[in-house]
Amino acid sequence: MANVTECSHSAVTNFIRGVNAQLWRSNTLMAANAVLVLIMVAISASGRHYRQVGVTRFVFQGATVLYLPIISYVVSSIGKYNTRGLDMYCYGEYNVVMLLIWAVLVQIVGTNTSATVAIDDDDGQKLGPSIELLARAVWTSYLVFYYLHHHYLIMPSITFHYKSFIQRHYLWNFLIVLCVLSFAKITLKFYAFEKARRSFALGRNSRLVAGYMEQLLGENHQGSENELIPPLIVMGEEKQEIEETPHGYTIKQRKNSLVTINKVWQMADNNDILLARRPWLTNLCLSFALFKLLKHQFAKCHLVVLGSTKAFNFVLNVLLNKRNPETVFRVIANEVSFILDSYYSSLPTSNFGRLLPVLNIIVSLSIITWCLLAMAKTAYLSDPSVTHQIYCEPSCVLPMENRFYSNYNQLYLGNILFNSLPTYSLFVVVILAEAWDIISYFCSNWFKVTLLCSYVTHVSWQQSPCMQRLLALVLPFKIKFIKNYWTDKMGQASLPAQPQPKKCVFTQPFFYFFGLRPRLQHVNVSSDVKASIIDTLKNSNNCLSKGTTALLNNGIGNHVLWACEEQDTSHVILVWHIATGIFEARYGASTGCSAEKNTTMHLSRYCVYLMESTPELLPPDKAWSKKLYKIVSEDIKRALPGGSMSVEYGSMVELLGGESRHEVVNKGARLGKQLVELVQDEETGWHILASFWSELILYVAPSHNIKAHKKARANGTELVTLIWALLRHAEIDRPNTQAVV
Repeated sequence: MANVTECSHSAVTNFIRGVNAQLWRSNTLMAANAVLVLIMVAISASGRHYRQVGVTRFVFQGATVLYLPIISYVVSSIGKYNTRGLDMYCYGEYNVVMLLIWAVLVQIVGTNTSATVAIDDDDGQKLGPSIELLARAVWTSYLVFYYLHHHYLIMPSITFHYKSFIQRHYLWNFLIVLCVLSFAKITLKFYAFEKARRSFALGRNSRLVAGYMEQLLGENHQGSENELIPPLIVMGEEKQEIEETPHGYTIKQRKNSLVTINKVWQMADNNDILLARRPWLTNLCLSFALFKLLKHQFAKCHLVVLGSTKAFNFVLNVLLNKRNPETVFRVIANEVSFILDSYYSSLPTSNFGRLLPVLNIIVSLSIITWCLLAMAKTAYLSDPSVTHQIYCEPSCVLPMENRFYSNYNQLYLGNILFNSLPTYSLFVVVILAEAWDIISYFCSNWFKVTLLCSYVTHVSWQQSPCMQRLLALVLPFKIKFIKNYWTDKMGQASLPAQPQPKKCVFTQPFFYFFGLRPRLQHVNVSSDVKASIIDTLKNSNNCLSKGTTALLNNGIGNHVLWACEEQDTSHVILVWHIATGIFEARYGASTGCSAEKNTTMHLSRYCVYLMESTPELLPPDKAWSKKLYKIVSEDIKRALPGGSMSVEYGSMVELLGGESRHEVVNKGARLGKQLVELVQDEETGWHILASFWSELILYVAPSHNIKAHKKARANGTELVTLIWALLRHAEIDRPNTQAVV
């Protein structure tokens, strides 16, 4: 020891400062990366609602892009310290291992949050796993094996030899297995995308269904005019003998593996134990069959239609007559959810077929198992004395003022908690994310339809009481706290605008930053509203009008039809909304809330809500509807004291008719007064208005802005979208309308 010189105090101090600065940068970036990972997981978990919305998409993509550079910087910064002329030997196996585990776990999270969508070739909106995803995995694995080869050594001294350092950390095997599982997960994504893209059940499904529908019409099969249930495809089309034609694909020969809706319903009618007692299962199959037809409205693929009369009869006799309104809307809501899943969720593609779900579940369970074992082994074998990230021992003797422990010639730098906390947090996040993938698949409608179709095609399952009991136990599973596309609610707005609850100054910027609309008043879509819409559709005779039919049928049409003559639908909505408000001012306080009054007020306010919140779903033009709404709203606020509806009936008519400047307000006041004078019986008045608004909501539903229906999902599917889908199946449209795709 006599020949060993003492280290320079200034050199050691500068070295410590440099290493601590580097560690603080790395630790800060690890914390920032943890925030990015949480953003990725949170948005991905509810991605089918928010991932494509405004700034949310930017935040998600930014988090996805930034996490790899942060990993690279943090891991590659290991050992990049200025020794200030000192011959320093540094090591920190636990620090390096935790950093590498953290990097691999972040890579797994990145793989989980990358969407994989295989849409029809004609639509051109395929979203497959990128090569960048694979490159990230390769780079992360390279870092793991590089430091594994160097035995997690951080910085050797000039005289240090690797052969003398043979210790391996006890977590190295977990690192290797996690890298393999990460590659397996990415490989499955690529395989699933390619298989789904080429499959007739997903990627080429629209063209196959188009050819199949043309084939059905061309066959003119026996009894087709009286057949209420056409053989719409539910599942199994990819197993048929398929032939390509100029108009798409056709099924050359149908096998027993083809599941059609009439086959499912025939089993239910024959008192099948599983299906006959659970009509919601057959309704789910119907939703899936209708989804394959409706998808042509989103994919740019021509579909040969049944013919308006036959299509209307199908909707009338199959969807409407045999089902209550609640069931009808549930069938359509499930259908729309299948549509949006196919565009914005990885669920259909990643779990396509029979083998892929099994492989995905095996990989997810393996990741969960290894994460749990790594956490348990770390907690059991970790050395409590290891509290620092880096341990350095110079070839010279440290000055006493630079020693952490006076008896050891070592430097102790950093705090191991900066490695442990982010890594253990990621362990928990990965375990929850993988478990969520498994649970969400088993509780999804896609899994239920697949299971049902397997039941329909396997006679042995139908004859097995054990299998039937098992299916009856598994199929009802669902996750109650998942926000569905259709929340069974409708927005409410009115003119003049009703005072909204005060919004928190902190939450308001949040809504706008993430591209979400502040939560307006919403009410449940009551059974009365649904029944009124369905009854109006049944009686429409395959024809839509702006409420004129309802008015003529109730005997006051000749007096008030002038209020429906405007070509602009927004104009008609506002005029009748003002008139409805005046009628409510006259009779609102006299009785309770009857079914027809409830229907009238909810539909009237819902139409105004659409103008205020999602005018793109209404005809004719988004910009015009928004502009008209604002102008009329300001005019009413100016005309009424305080812009409030709490005005006596006579004063309201006088103020709106005399003080307002806009034509819409004047017409609304005139119409409201006329309604009160024409209808002496309050119940009759609410009946007329309920019929009118039910007819008008059907009239405005076929807006044909298909992109708007597809994108307007951040706050849930709108009621008008469900009505639009129902009308598309009935092939009911307004005259002189063109689709906007």
